[in-house]
Amino acid sequence: MLDTLKVRIYPNRPQEIALAKSFGCSRFVFNYYLNKTNNQYQETGKGMSYCDMAKDLTQLKKLPDYEWLTEVTAATLQQTLKNLESGLKNFFAKRARFPKFKSKHSQQSLRYPESCSIKNGGLKLPKLGIVKASISKSINAKIKSVTVSKTSTDKYFAAILFETDDLTNKKSGKITSIDLGLSNLVTTFDGKDFNQVEPIKPTRKYAKGLKRRQQALSKKKKGSLNRLKQVKRVAKVHEKIANTRLDFLHKLSRKLVDENQVIIAENLCIKGLARTKLAKSVLDAGWGMLLNFISYKLDREGGIFIQVDRFFPSSKLCNSCQVKHNSLNLSIREWVCPECKTHHDRDENATQNLWEEGIRILLTNTAGHAGIQACGENVRLVNNCVKKQFSLKQESPVTAPA
Repeated sequence: MLDTLKVRIYPNRPQEIALAKSFGCSRFVFNYYLNKTNNQYQETGKGMSYCDMAKDLTQLKKLPDYEWLTEVTAATLQQTLKNLESGLKNFFAKRARFPKFKSKHSQQSLRYPESCSIKNGGLKLPKLGIVKASISKSINAKIKSVTVSKTSTDKYFAAILFETDDLTNKKSGKITSIDLGLSNLVTTFDGKDFNQVEPIKPTRKYAKGLKRRQQALSKKKKGSLNRLKQVKRVAKVHEKIANTRLDFLHKLSRKLVDENQVIIAENLCIKGLARTKLAKSVLDAGWGMLLNFISYKLDREGGIFIQVDRFFPSSKLCNSCQVKHNSLNLSIREWVCPECKTHHDRDENATQNLWEEGIRILLTNTAGHAGIQACGENVRLVNNCVKKQFSLKQESPVTAPA
């Protein structure tokens, strides 16, 4: 199997210049052939394949105006063309958006697909030699590729892809469900006890310092050296916010994975939630990152990650009598079931329902959900001022299991 280790590297001045040339050449080749394949597609109805672009690149290097492309490793430029071809294939397969032209003002990156190794405690790269690196663990396997990136704060990182033995063992532990929220980032339930983790809200924590630096940036003259310096100061605050969030979510996901064998969570539509009035809080919480971290860490250690369908009414379903109440809105954090008179905490009730649904999915090995009609009736949110429309024909309602 393949594994990845991201490390920080510290190139010296000549190596920084060489990397800057490599970034520039890679960016130029990507933009040049993206534009060329667009023009060819408009003229002939057929774009350029990787082989066509690679042959054309060989001839392009021989032209006097493009001899500077020979200063960098040929394999990195060929890998850039492969990345472009993959982006186009993903677009036509409707898996991604159409590739965009790369900018020199955003994060720069390139991939070395061969001839990379660990030597003398550093990272040896083609035409760069040994670059000083902070490697946290030993890599004794074959290195497949190295992706070098430069952030907007002038920091360099290398993502090392290497082969490793499949050491996955059957993990032992509890079965826990987690409910994601804003007032409580995570509410967990293991069949007996509830635990809650409060969010750290890094964006709001550093909002005052970010505002002050952005105000100073707005007063700088465009194109001036002082403006470029201020841009980096603003970028450092954004980097601090991102690093704080990543550190917290990595530690939280590691704790959950270490303590549990099976984790059950809801498959949320985060892109949809990011278009609501709660967008800032939702994105600051990092729900998608947390679920992603839990998923790959469980997979590495032989655990099981179950995601319940997003339309499962975990918050509105009474855990005692299994009756669904559609009148609950987000402002109601505690409620009493009108049928069985049971008092519920919204987050704890949702976590219990997710736990039971996850156990059902685990036992039946079916990714289903209860209480939802297949045509999607009563799913879309409707404002009070909008007339609600119903479909002409409904399938037989499916009730939640007792």
